[in-house]
Amino acid sequence: IEKLFATNATYSSQNTGLYLWVDNIIAMQIVFHKSFEKLEWNLQNIEEEKSWIVRVDFDFKWVKDWEKIGFSWIEYLVVVKGKIQHIEIRNK
Repeated sequence: IEKLFATNATYSSQNTGLYLWVDNIIAMQIVFHKSFEKLEWNLQNIEEEKSWIVRVDFDFKWVKDWEKIGFSWIEYLVVVKGKIQHIEIRNK
């Protein structure tokens, strides 16, 4: 997945914070995903909202400390020259 990002990519989420540069984004994702026993994404919709901006509506379910939890989120991807320049995750 790292190869999909521009080197100067940014990532923002209400839940994990703001990250600059692909190395920091990948490091955060590794720590975040390793904190769960089980993860599941269910895509609800994907559409080009504007030129270079893709909106992804998805449900995210996980198991942590034997507790099952889930939320619906919106992800915006800004793609420039075939690389992800920015990701923004918003609670639905």
